[in-house]
Formats: sequence, C-alpha cells, structure tokens
Amino acid sequence: MSNRYTEEFKASAVWQYQSGVPASVLYQQLGIARSTLFLWIKQYSPNETGQIPREQYLLQKELECLRTENTIFKTCGCSPVSPLPVRLAAIDIHKDSFSIHALCRVLSVNRSTYYHYALRSPEQTKLQIEDDILKPLISEIFEKSGGRFGARRIRVKLLDTGHTTSERRISRLMKELGLSSRGARPRLNSAIDRQYQYYSNKLKRNFLTTAPNKVWVSDITYAKVGMDFLYLCVIIDLYSRKVVGYGVSENIDTALTISTFQQAFRLRGSPSGVIFHSDQGTQYTAFEFRELLKFNGITQSFSAPGSPYDNAVAESFFASIKKEDFRRNYYRTIEEFQAAVDAYILFYNDYRPHQRLGYLTPNQAEAEYYSSQ
Repeated sequence: MSNRYTEEFKASAVWQYQSGVPASVLYQQLGIARSTLFLWIKQYSPNETGQIPREQYLLQKELECLRTENTIFKTCGCSPVSPLPVRLAAIDIHKDSFSIHALCRVLSVNRSTYYHYALRSPEQTKLQIEDDILKPLISEIFEKSGGRFGARRIRVKLLDTGHTTSERRISRLMKELGLSSRGARPRLNSAIDRQYQYYSNKLKRNFLTTAPNKVWVSDITYAKVGMDFLYLCVIIDLYSRKVVGYGVSENIDTALTISTFQQAFRLRGSPSGVIFHSDQGTQYTAFEFRELLKFNGITQSFSAPGSPYDNAVAESFFASIKKEDFRRNYYRTIEEFQAAVDAYILFYNDYRPHQRLGYLTPNQAEAEYYSSQ
C-alpha cells in the first residue's frame, strides 16, 4: 500500500478504533505502524474544547493558501485568462516575493513553460529596451506620489523629463510592475475604526456543531461590477457549511444584513436558540439589527477586531467564490452579478463536495442528519 494515505482512510481507521476494534488488530489489518495509528487517533479525535486538531490544521492551511493566492492576484495585476506573455512577465517580476511554484499555480502556467521563458534570453527589441528605461522612471514617479498617480498623471510627469509615451503603454508597464493607484475602494465599516467593541466572542473558533441551526456565521464582501462595487452578504450554517441566506446590494448598510437574516430565518423555519456570529461591522452592531435578532431569540457573537480566523468559515467561503467565480468572469450589471451569485450558491450547496463534511455537499450532509433522526 502507498505511504500516502487519504483523509478518508485515516478517518475510517480512527472510527474503527473508536468503535471498539483493538489497536493490535487494526494496525496489522491496515498494514500500518502502531505509532502511525495512534498519531491519527490524536489528530482526528476531538480535544477538550471539542475541536479536531487535524481539521483545524487543514482549515488553517487552506486559508493560508487562499490568502497567498489572493495576494498574488492583487499584486500581479493579471489572471489565468490573461495573455501568456503577460503572465510570464508577472511571474518573472514577482519571483523574489513569492515561490515560482505558487505563481505558476495561481496564474495557470506550466513551470517548464516559465523556465523555458526565463532561460532562453532572447535578444531585446527596441520596444523592450525602451520599456526597461521607462519602468524605473514610472516606479519612481508612482512612489513619490504615494501611490496616488495613475497612467494619465504619470504621463504628464514623464513629459516633464523629456519622455514621450502613451497612457496605454504606461498602464501596461504599471500592470507588469504590479502598480495600482489608490482608487475608491469600498471600506467595510468595522470595529477597527472605532475605539470600542461590542459583545464577546461566544463561538471562540469552535467550528463544530452537533446539528443544523445551532450556529450561523455571517460576513460581507464586495465585488467590482462595471465601474461600481456591489456587496454580498451571506449566512452559513456551521453544521453543514450550507449558505442558508444571502443578499446582494449596491449599499453596505444595515438593510442588507436585515434582509439577508430575514430570508435565512424564513427559509430555515424560524429556528430558536441560534447563535449568530459575525464581525463587529456596523451593519451587525446597529441597534435595529441587534433588536431584530433579540426579538427572534437569536444570540449574537462577535469576532475580535482584526481577527479573521474568528470567522474562518465565512472567510473560506468568500475565498472560494472569488477564486472559482468572481476572478474568472466580468460582470457589467447588477442583474448579471445577481444571476452569477445565485448560480454559484446553488452549485456550492448542492454539488460542490466539502472536505470538512467528508466530501459530502452541504445539502447531502443535512439530508443525512435528518434521515438519522
């Protein structure tokens, strides 16, 4: 048998041990070392807080990987659908900041293709020579502006130094350099901006529950649609990782969280005793929203400011939808974006297998739970 065992194989071995199969019989039957079996038992058994160390480790590794990919996307200024020369140039520029393996994986470039590109050393064209002269000048002007200047203003500054070029060329070189001016990015109001906090964290990173509708987690993210930003609020059931409510809005306000909660509360049959966990954004701490939850018998729980791991499940969902949908498509209207979100969440709940659920879908996990009751 291969020395690389699947997660399902390890979990099955631990389940057999916990079901009463003696360790001496089990490790001989499975063809593994005794120490290996007990290591798996330690990794896959809940600790004193009810958490499974292996699941916590895998979730943290997944989040770290997704965060690295997000940083690469943001820094490189290109995507897997960009022209191959643009992706190769981006890898070459940022190879000292990230591993070549990660860059090639994120930008969908075979490593052999990149190494061929890097080692062939072709003779530079006149355009490339001019680009090499302009790049440090563009970087210097951009840094002196504090990251505020775009291609138009950089072109004006280049004219002052005797270099005539087009805005389009400057935009291309800025993208290759990973430079992006500070545009009007949306700011999600949070407790980091305030000098005080609201309630305590009742979840305390315990992402395991025994049944649906025990804990819901919620968060808000944004996506660029056309020339504007739209906001997506989701509510996820911690037991099945199912998106039980979601809403899209042009405004990031309390109305968005209220409508999303009301949708989830109605679709889930108005459950009582739910813990509702979120960050301390003003959309969740607003008096109107807190009173709505209190009226319906819902207990609020809040992440500490600046602690994304406190709401890791919601963060992980947003990382998935951005990687698997938002970055692959361009949406021009709110209707296009809404349709894409509808389709993805249907796919996520009903078709996409989830590692935490033993590769069941969220709907399958809930169906199994209710069929066993």
